[in-house]
Amino acid sequence: MIQRIQSIYLLVCFIASVVCIYLEIGTENHPWAMPALLGITGVLEFLAIFLYRRRALQMRVCTLCIILLLGWYAVMVAFAFILGDGLVGEFRPQIWAAIPAANAILLYLAFRAILRDEMLVRSLDRLR
Repeated sequence: MIQRIQSIYLLVCFIASVVCIYLEIGTENHPWAMPALLGITGVLEFLAIFLYRRRALQMRVCTLCIILLLGWYAVMVAFAFILGDGLVGEFRPQIWAAIPAANAILLYLAFRAILRDEMLVRSLDRLR
């Protein structure tokens, strides 16, 4: 069952999270919280791939990852406002800052596919 479409979504999210950790997100250095959130999200996405037998837990992990990615954007916006005064520097996000948004979309698609599998299993259990 590891070849399901949600496993592919989760694998692409994991690879994108790892790649995004090493990319320059803005014109200035970003705070340590941004790569830390992406690292935690990447680990959770990787673990979620192997939770295919526990679909409810896999859905919760996907939801947690989406929340962490929203937190990543909150940290980025806060960092942009802190540096927006020009006292320390200037922060302009680059195109790579869109990768976590793509991850959130893929995680949502994985969540829907997992939910669809869960509904299918429940309907088959009802028929027995």
